Amino acid sequence: MAAPLPSRQEVEVLVSALNGVANGYTDSLDLNGYVARVQIIAKAKELVRALASPDMTPNYHGLNMAELVAIRTFIKLKVLDAIPKTGSISLEDLSKATGVQDSLLERMGRILVATGFLDQTLPDGGEYKHTKFSLAYLLDQPGPGHLFLAMYDQWFKHMHNFDDYLVARGQVENAREPDDQLNSPFTYYHKADGTPVWSLMARDPEQLQNFQKGMAGIDIAVPVVGHFDFGSLKNSAEENEQGVAEIVDVGGGHGTVLKKILETHPELSPKNAVLQDRPDIIELAKTSGVLPGEVQLQAHDFMAEQPVKGAKAYFMRMIMHDYSDKVAIEILKQLAAAMSRDSRVLVCEMVLPARVSELDFPAAVMDNAVMAMGGKERTAEGFRKLFDAAGIELVSVWRAPGVPGGCVEGRLKKTEED
Repeated sequence: MAAPLPSRQEVEVLVSALNGVANGYTDSLDLNGYVARVQIIAKAKELVRALASPDMTPNYHGLNMAELVAIRTFIKLKVLDAIPKTGSISLEDLSKATGVQDSLLERMGRILVATGFLDQTLPDGGEYKHTKFSLAYLLDQPGPGHLFLAMYDQWFKHMHNFDDYLVARGQVENAREPDDQLNSPFTYYHKADGTPVWSLMARDPEQLQNFQKGMAGIDIAVPVVGHFDFGSLKNSAEENEQGVAEIVDVGGGHGTVLKKILETHPELSPKNAVLQDRPDIIELAKTSGVLPGEVQLQAHDFMAEQPVKGAKAYFMRMIMHDYSDKVAIEILKQLAAAMSRDSRVLVCEMVLPARVSELDFPAAVMDNAVMAMGGKERTAEGFRKLFDAAGIELVSVWRAPGVPGGCVEGRLKKTEED
């Protein structure tokens, strides 16, 4: 039975609501401008959902699938690069420039014009030209295109056959979330169960580079600063004499995140900061010059005993979401064993809401992406359970308005002696 279409009055109410939020439109690039635009998008989608009938849904889903495949193909075949940044190009010239059969270009290009990713010069066709979306997907500099590739190559390719993965695992009757990095949808796709995900990624340096550049593009969703007051970690004179570390960046890569924190909070001393990661990453950090020379660079496996004791803060950004609850608890236990009563653990990641909206759905997207590798994004309650199992009390979730990521703060649980 077909679902009823909205009445004229219901449509007018939706249009009125859309007009209402449209009055708050601004082209400002700050967070307030972003939130205002997202609110308009949310109301516009409410109107679209009301007007669309369920029988249209498979066609729209098919369009989404075709668009993803066409974009990935056009990037791979350098079709987007062959379209001039200004002006247009004919199908014949585009075929000559790329070596791609004209009919293949036309069939995939037809989809991308239908979605608005590309455009044509005439209402009934014409030459192809860029839109703001396709221009943003050019790979001549880090940008949205790299994030798309990271999601497509490291998530979509491994999760499109998730139902087959469940069959292979004998989980059709008792399906479970992937919780083992060595036996995940990612390793299943590569027929390499037992091999670490990062080892599999490293087999294709180009895809690994795209992934790294793409992940750099999520700073807006998971900001480095702007939520927790890192300035509160400043040592007293006595703590400086005792050699207390103000911040330990656990699994901090080359140090770009720690650099951002130190630059934003000059009251912190670089000599009281520690960067930890795998030995090979630390060696690169030593030569990259990203961090001030006073910062301590330390090779460390966060699954092993934490060597820095009693630091003011143990900070991890975009680390825990790579791991299942069981592994994440073990990581936190290593930190808890090193913490003093004045220490805190700061986990900076997506913090899923109880119900996602247009403003924070990127958190749910990232959750499904890391699922391919056996990872998991979490709600505040999810973090509370992890912390509790490791002997840590969740004391606050620091958020920036309109941002899906946050900073989860924990301290050692109080004992009867405290």
